[in-house]
Amino acid sequence: MRPVSPRSDGANARGHGRGHGHDDEREHLRRRLAREVGTLGMHRPSEVALAYPSPYRAGMSSLGFQTLYRILHEHGVGAHRAFLPDAWEAMALEWPQPRRPILTYEAERPLSSYRIVGLSMAYELEITGVIRLLEGAGIPLLAADRGEHDPIVIAGGPLTFSNPSILLPFVDVLLSGECEELLPAAIDAILATPRRRAAIEAAADRPHACLGEVDTGRWSELPEPAKAPLERLPAHSAILTPDTELADMFLVEPERGCSRKCSFCVMRVSTNGGMRLLPMATPLGLVPDHARKVGLVGAAVTDHPELEALVAALVDSGRSVSISSLRADRLTPRFLSDMQRSGHRTITVASDGISERMRLLLERKIKEEHLVRAAGLIHEHGFHRMKIYEMMGAPGETDADADELVRLALEIGKIQRLVLTFSTFVAKRNTPLDGQPFLGVKLAEDRLRRIREGLRGKVETRPQSPRWAHIEYFLAQGGPEAGHAAIQAVHAGARYADWLRAFADAPPSTRTLKYGDEAARARRKGKAADRPRGLPILL
Repeated sequence: MRPVSPRSDGANARGHGRGHGHDDEREHLRRRLAREVGTLGMHRPSEVALAYPSPYRAGMSSLGFQTLYRILHEHGVGAHRAFLPDAWEAMALEWPQPRRPILTYEAERPLSSYRIVGLSMAYELEITGVIRLLEGAGIPLLAADRGEHDPIVIAGGPLTFSNPSILLPFVDVLLSGECEELLPAAIDAILATPRRRAAIEAAADRPHACLGEVDTGRWSELPEPAKAPLERLPAHSAILTPDTELADMFLVEPERGCSRKCSFCVMRVSTNGGMRLLPMATPLGLVPDHARKVGLVGAAVTDHPELEALVAALVDSGRSVSISSLRADRLTPRFLSDMQRSGHRTITVASDGISERMRLLLERKIKEEHLVRAAGLIHEHGFHRMKIYEMMGAPGETDADADELVRLALEIGKIQRLVLTFSTFVAKRNTPLDGQPFLGVKLAEDRLRRIREGLRGKVETRPQSPRWAHIEYFLAQGGPEAGHAAIQAVHAGARYADWLRAFADAPPSTRTLKYGDEAARARRKGKAADRPRGLPILL
């Protein structure tokens, strides 16, 4: 049985009443606002709140969140911001917590008082923040439980490129893909329609949108992700603030998407049609004079043909530069020299597959020689350390692959101080590996132990928890019933065991597997895509 969302009383539903908590929260917001540069809409009314299901420092580091905030102000409807309280961030947390007001930054209004609440969700585990944010704000948690005077909850974000099914129980409208045009149009449709249900249906009837579970047990088919027109690019920051993960950094895209075919990656070419390049003058011209730190964001930034020149121009202007993704086979002496001048002490590259064999199977196309050569260049340019991102547990991986990684890491460690960071493979919808099994927590921990013991302390390792990757797997592979299971887990305290119990109690998923290349294969063969061949399939 799915959990039932408790209905809030009147005081809670309209801002948790009054008192000392409001004063503390207002002072907290005002201190952060005073440190922002570029805040919009401070004295402008709006019926739209953009809410982020993680704390302020994460939400304000989200380029998509900042871009939509800016676009809604340019569009004329405006938007105010709200975030998950810092105290509610921990994955495992007794719930409910003591009440605290969730106010918007621009207007100090309760989140529940807005007609429209827009949620942006980046990855599966943020579902805990969605549940806590809505319940904490006094908004009925389930879309089916909301009445005429409750906010209309719209959701989108990076998760919609993969499997946003877990959001359907909580949202009235789901927007899929790039939302630069989707969100303003959906908001216009809602504001032009007086009655709540009719407004929801007007917004959901648009391309790349669908209804959430507004009627209990009725779930819409997920829409295909939208692709924003080139003239809407690039996304770029509206606000600079020191109170973020990327303190005072101006974020901008030099490109969007990726033309590569890595079989585990949601942003592979079949998801978004490939890389959309912008001439370097475009992001360069958007950097404000007061921004001394610039972050270049994209799925494949190091594939940009003008990257070297762009980085050099930014560094020559006295700015530091950070890049969201580096490929070992794209590092050059000029690029590393400029990154060193920029103040960087660490260079991070992605290997993903832990052996040459696994990288070939995953179509990652990073070879051992690329990693060794990159280590030599990083050492020659005086960097303090090299960091390699590894993904373990992909289908077909064995201990022999782990042993190969140990050998290679020890070899690189003789050239340059090395840190290995590990995540555990999680199969995602819209990739050729959708439906593949999770390695298992014990096997993942045993493999990490084998690697650590083989390295004998000569290379630092920083693994992410296989337990939380396991929970991410359940959410990524589930349907709307996984969203209902998340309610049970969060209400129980959201510990690992609470999640396992919740998923054990949930009905089996009926979600259809989606590999992301069905349309292309259907055009070529006149039929829907079968499971791709040539990949290591575990049944």
